[in-house]
Amino acid sequence: MPKRTEMTYEELMSVHRQESKQNVLVKVSPDFYRRLADYLEALDGRCSQERNGNAEVSGMLLTQLKTAKEKSAEVYEIRMRKVALMAMTAAFGAEPRIDNATEEEMAAFDGLKKFFIEHCRKTLTPECREKTELEPAISETEPLPEGAGKSPPETPTKAPERPEIILVRILEDLPAFAGTDKNYQLAKEDIISLPRNIAEILVKHNKAIEIRQST
Repeated sequence: MPKRTEMTYEELMSVHRQESKQNVLVKVSPDFYRRLADYLEALDGRCSQERNGNAEVSGMLLTQLKTAKEKSAEVYEIRMRKVALMAMTAAFGAEPRIDNATEEEMAAFDGLKKFFIEHCRKTLTPECREKTELEPAISETEPLPEGAGKSPPETPTKAPERPEIILVRILEDLPAFAGTDKNYQLAKEDIISLPRNIAEILVKHNKAIEIRQST
């Protein structure tokens, strides 16, 4: 079994810089979190050993430990925010880029996706349940409404209930994700027309606001 490569302070800082700048998950080693935990534990042990020794060395190690703990927490928070957003969009049929996720993050992704699906089914509209269950809007076994083969004047009255596109302004940089029509990589202040299901998710979670055009 190959020996695990030890985490370094420089590697942690590099991952933090990249993760802060990119909308998608940065590629890390599969055992990233285990290595990170080992690194913090070892650094804490060195600080304890030096506490009664060289004051200057001890002070430097304590500063490094404090910074490492802060950056580790920020890396975890940023990555999990991306995972949560991808799980939410996946629950509505999108195909986000999750290939750089670690095993721990994939477990979180799967759990969050299930949560969003169940939450939608319990609390939102039948249309939402149809989307999360990937069911067609009209079942093949369901009889067509009377007069569906004709075009009576009253039949088109339901058309306004199905607006498919919503114009929104994006409020923060978002991880890249795949919609049903194409891939999206949205940045703060983007003005974009999105499919209704994606737009409503972003608006609901304060990632975007709808732009209502005056008539």
